[in-house]
Amino acid sequence: MKRRLGLAVLVIAMMVAACGRQVTGLNSGGGSIASGTMLIRVNVAGTLDFADYKYLVVFNTSGSGGEPLPQAYANGFQNYSYALVFAATNGAANIQNPTPQLLQYYLNPGTTSGLQTYNIIIPTQSLTFIPNENGLGSQFEVQFQRQLLDQPSVTGSAAPAASPSASASPVAAGSPSPGASVAPGTSPTPAGLPTSAAQVNWYINFIVTDANGVPVDSMGTGGATDTSYQLEVNTSQPQTINYTKPAGSVAPANPNEQLTGFTLINAP
Repeated sequence: MKRRLGLAVLVIAMMVAACGRQVTGLNSGGGSIASGTMLIRVNVAGTLDFADYKYLVVFNTSGSGGEPLPQAYANGFQNYSYALVFAATNGAANIQNPTPQLLQYYLNPGTTSGLQTYNIIIPTQSLTFIPNENGLGSQFEVQFQRQLLDQPSVTGSAAPAASPSASASPVAAGSPSPGASVAPGTSPTPAGLPTSAAQVNWYINFIVTDANGVPVDSMGTGGATDTSYQLEVNTSQPQTINYTKPAGSVAPANPNEQLTGFTLINAP
């Protein structure tokens, strides 16, 4: 009886300790996910509304720098390398099951146009998206090959800078260019390795914007204007991270745009 009681206390203690912070090492490597892939589940307080909001997973894959923050205009889209965008772009046809978009951020050398976005065609079988993973409408799941985020430079010169100048182009974070689409394809071809040695450490953030690309929430406690959140993932190591946003965090009025936590599984 004492042994059972002790185990129960231990389980409760672990649950309490996990609330509001990252917990690593649980089912490290994600079990069944393939080597070279990453799986992410994102939760909201209400119901995912792909018609009125854009749900973004933003990456800094440069291997240096820091966290991509929600107020990208204020810092010139500093630390923005890529963004996975989940939003309905083709009217009623895909409101409940939108086609994921992958944006690459880059600088045009020799111009003053600032940071631009390039819509990458996602090759077949490289990414799987489940818009209602938990059956409650409050969680989506994306699983992708990490080599998708190791693209050749759009400009043909150096890789996109992790810290572009403050003169960034007026493109809302994660907002694709008009008419951009994603369809199965093979262009451009990713590098052969899932993650190059120079870009082992990824910084990742989760951001919600309105239909115009204006941030309304992020995974940080400060919500749409947060500057304190940081998620650094060593992609060369097996990891499982479960995170619940702390109680008392700044939250938008609409629960459909309110982020509550995530699960991230990485398989080297």
